[in-house]
Amino acid sequence: MTDKLKVAIAGLAHVHAIGFYSTFKKYPEEVDFIGLADIPDPKGATAESLESRLAKNFRTKGPMPRIFDSLDSLLAEKPDLVCIGSDIADHATVAVQCLQHGVNAVIEKPMALKIQDGIRMLDAARKSTASLFVNWPIAWFPAFNIAKQMVDDGKIGRPLRVVYRSPATKGPYCSEPDFDPKKLGDIWWYRHDRGGGSLADYSGYSFTLATWFLKKMAKTVYGLRKNFLMPFTDVEDYSDFIIDFGDAVAQAEGSWSTFSSGEIPTGPIIYGSEGTIVCDRFTNIVKVYKTFKPYVQTPPPEEVITPEPMPNLNLARQLIDFIRDGKPVHEMITLEFNLKQLAAMDAGVRSCESGSAEAVIDPFA
Repeated sequence: MTDKLKVAIAGLAHVHAIGFYSTFKKYPEEVDFIGLADIPDPKGATAESLESRLAKNFRTKGPMPRIFDSLDSLLAEKPDLVCIGSDIADHATVAVQCLQHGVNAVIEKPMALKIQDGIRMLDAARKSTASLFVNWPIAWFPAFNIAKQMVDDGKIGRPLRVVYRSPATKGPYCSEPDFDPKKLGDIWWYRHDRGGGSLADYSGYSFTLATWFLKKMAKTVYGLRKNFLMPFTDVEDYSDFIIDFGDAVAQAEGSWSTFSSGEIPTGPIIYGSEGTIVCDRFTNIVKVYKTFKPYVQTPPPEEVITPEPMPNLNLARQLIDFIRDGKPVHEMITLEFNLKQLAAMDAGVRSCESGSAEAVIDPFA
């Protein structure tokens, strides 16, 4: 067998960083996990220490990996792939540095919140021999992929609306036994300057799914954000957006202030001219409704599909095969797709600030 791929992590700020480690560790015969380098918080250890981040990410994952003292020292080891788990504000800087060293990189979602950061990454990728990806956990949900194929096949006619709702949550650390607002206020998730807030955390999924199902870039976005329950932070704990795609629309909701979802599916729900497809991120089921009966209770679905397991539908397998053999990856993690998604999110962020609908900026223009 050829040499193993050398994989590393840059940044432990994101609570999904351990996901990189876990998924690549499933392929020990093909991957050598060489270690990690944290990306320090500008506030230093008063915000969240390296020890704290390590404990949160590796508390049940066996021996501690090698720790590099900087991104430069990690890149000097010439990894084949760097997985970026820093806070959102550092995504572009870390990604560009990897690309300038000719190192493939994958960012944990979202790519960024400002289109200018996305364009920086695009420019660096165009000048590099390496490639850049963005990991969306929902890319690996079999039910969502079955729903996408149905929409593409015209199962429900022309898609008109895509809706995705945030699940019941009060933020990334709401289940922690030491959930202390005074301590949380310094962590990046609760700081606007570092890309924190429910908008990036959950509305991003909605922008992604809408762009994916509708297969185009949005035109304008109107959004609002609120802070209902978190007076200790300057970020929103609720955000909602209407996204105009021209001949279709989408609703994007992100919340850290939902006590219960009340049995309402998270979605994606795709409303078409000839039917409706309903998914939920907490089930592996796709429901298809094709009977039209106005002003009455919804009849049972015509189809209920439970997809078979898809063992190769995961980030590690996709990127190993891409780096080794040049095989295409899932559309949702490609740079081009994520620039379209980011263009819509960027307009949404600007709309929250201006109070008006904002036009989407074309990053490829």
